[in-house]
Amino acid sequence: MRTIGVVTAVFVVGLAGAGLLTTTHAQKQKPDSGTQVVMLKVPDMFCGGCEVGVKIAATKVDGVKDVKTDSVKRTAEVTFDTSKTNAEAIASAITKNSGFKVEVPKAAKK
Repeated sequence: MRTIGVVTAVFVVGLAGAGLLTTTHAQKQKPDSGTQVVMLKVPDMFCGGCEVGVKIAATKVDGVKDVKTDSVKRTAEVTFDTSKTNAEAIASAITKNSGFKVEVPKAAKK
């Protein structure tokens, strides 16, 4: 019985590390007025390793609060503080630091 618990814990930790578990309640809350969420397209992101690279590059941008990647849909949903950064700057940083070309939706360009 104890071994099953350890295996389960390792599996759950692995899922959390891979970003496959659902987000916490705090992450699901609506953004405040100075926060924006943008869905960036990352056409060449195709695996979990790619997702990690995109997340690391995005979170290094000052003002980025949360990043959710999906290699199946090839998207990165980024929540950020509009007083510190914008969608183009985040996309540029991801491309520069991860090598993945990122497309900003036309509605998010300003």
